Amino acid sequence: MGVAETREEGDYPMRAKIILPNLLVVLVFGLVSYFVMSSNMEKNTITRIEEQLRTTGSLFARSEALRGYELLFDVRKQAMTKDVTQAFAPVEIAPEEGQTEAQIESKIRKEWFRAGVLAVEMYAELWVARGDKKPELVFITDRNGVVIARNTTPNACPAGRNVSGAIKVVKRALDGEATYSLWSVDNSPLGKSAAKDDKYCALMNSGLLEMAAAPIWVGDDVAGALVIGFEVSNGVAKIKKEKLGLDVAVLVADSIYSSSFETDTARQSLDQQLKNVASDKVAGALGSGRPSEVFALDIEGANHLAMVLPSMNSEKKDRIANVIMGSVDDASDHRACLFLVLVMMGIASLLVIVVGMLLGKHFLRPVVEIEEGLLKVINGEFEYRFDVKSAEVGGLGYRINQLIGVLTGEDEEQENGSENG
Repeated sequence: MGVAETREEGDYPMRAKIILPNLLVVLVFGLVSYFVMSSNMEKNTITRIEEQLRTTGSLFARSEALRGYELLFDVRKQAMTKDVTQAFAPVEIAPEEGQTEAQIESKIRKEWFRAGVLAVEMYAELWVARGDKKPELVFITDRNGVVIARNTTPNACPAGRNVSGAIKVVKRALDGEATYSLWSVDNSPLGKSAAKDDKYCALMNSGLLEMAAAPIWVGDDVAGALVIGFEVSNGVAKIKKEKLGLDVAVLVADSIYSSSFETDTARQSLDQQLKNVASDKVAGALGSGRPSEVFALDIEGANHLAMVLPSMNSEKKDRIANVIMGSVDDASDHRACLFLVLVMMGIASLLVIVVGMLLGKHFLRPVVEIEEGLLKVINGEFEYRFDVKSAEVGGLGYRINQLIGVLTGEDEEQENGSENG
């Protein structure tokens, strides 16, 4: 084995000894920084979302109540307009020749019904003209709670049906009090009877409605009630999400009725999580009527924090609540910072390797020159003298030159003795 081969084999361990300790320091420091920053930033994100949920939850409950008041004010105002009260005005029709009393009464009823339908249709279209969603239900009842006119929505309530016993907002309106409520059809007598009646409106066979009713006064007496209703659908939940910046789901009797999630799988995942993981939180909030504590949910592999807000505008027995949720993963804006840490750690590691290779080469070159010179002396070239240009080992070359001079009996010249650094 030659000296050159031995030198090449020893070159890499030497460089490794220079590179590895520094590389290890960079990697350990970088990874520790990464995990410490990740942990602290995630804790800060969770804390921020928890505070957002608590603050938004309080504002959300108030805004829902405010929406009820706005809807209530609107329907009460409309109930006092001439268009609505005209439905209860006496209808006078001059009898035509040959008409019987029954025919005249039938014509009067038709005119009365037409006036009522016109009033509710105008009210329904009024919402569209203002840029709002068109209500699914608008109808007028008489003083006994019988529907006498309704809008022409396909799923609207038919005329001739008494709803005062099933819809409490109607009953209270007939008692002279305007009322707003979230109303679960499934938990009412109306839902149970409608399921057996093919003539009943499909919309009110089941579901959740946002309803308001106001008395229609004719003089000092309540002549009937004006009722408006909106279905709480996924579209409503998405609108709430846009306003809150948080996902929203509506619970009815512990099950998801609507949500702001785009996919059915996300809704199913949320439903399973609420029933399996957070059932105690849901039951506690619905039972106490107070917001739950913030709790964690895993929806399709994404981490969320959630809060259950029982509806202030519904009866406790209906078990209606809103769930507001914030995504921890989506809110983790620190990911870019953490990625930058990893990038910087990679760059630093690369620099350590490159600088280590250069430093190794710098320190090894004079050592190699001395090694090759000694090989020449060993092979009998006693006149050879070392001229190593290195501040680190130049002095060693000079001393070796002195040693050769002593061994050969030759005086070392001054120029050969210059220490070259």
